[in-house]
Amino acid sequence: MNGPKDSFLATRRVAAAAAPPCRRSRRRRRASSRGLAAARGPKLWALLSALAACGGDAASPDELPDIEALAFAPELEVDLSRMTLLASGLYVRDVVTGTRAEAASQVGVRFDYEGWLHDGTPVDRGRYPAAPFWPGAFVSQLDGAVYYLVGSGQTIAGWDIGLVGMRVGGTRQLVVPPRLGYGAKGSPDGRVPPNAVLVYRFGLLAVEP
Repeated sequence: MNGPKDSFLATRRVAAAAAPPCRRSRRRRRASSRGLAAARGPKLWALLSALAACGGDAASPDELPDIEALAFAPELEVDLSRMTLLASGLYVRDVVTGTRAEAASQVGVRFDYEGWLHDGTPVDRGRYPAAPFWPGAFVSQLDGAVYYLVGSGQTIAGWDIGLVGMRVGGTRQLVVPPRLGYGAKGSPDGRVPPNAVLVYRFGLLAVEP
């Protein structure tokens, strides 16, 4: 499973509405050219076509989980009372506060991540991005490294919102409601069921200089 990169087109609108206003910078001006440069090859176009109908869509109120009432797996160490509930519906907690460069909308970042369903079932883990053709990824003109453009709408919206404000060296826990994750459809491979609440842990490795 390729995790949150499997659901990017359907969450673009949510991410754009919830993320902080984009800064007009050279990074933003490069974003469109990065997208064109990254979208090369028949394999990627096949991937994009398959992912266009995935996740992030709305569900009826009767189907939405009551996050406050969920029994989270103990090993996830989720304590909602210690988390900040953002206006978007995302729960955030800095487990370790970083001390170096800060992630912001329209800034390139690289991070480790691990995700679970609320009952502790593993969803995905890895380093993002691992290659320049991954959704939202680009090769920096400043240092030649691969980064993900925060706020690009190319992953689930919970990622774009949750990365903002992290500092390099920090670790952050997120509790992601369905509308900021895979929505009423769930993930294409079935690992994330419809209207699932997700728990992620991020470790911010780098911010584009």
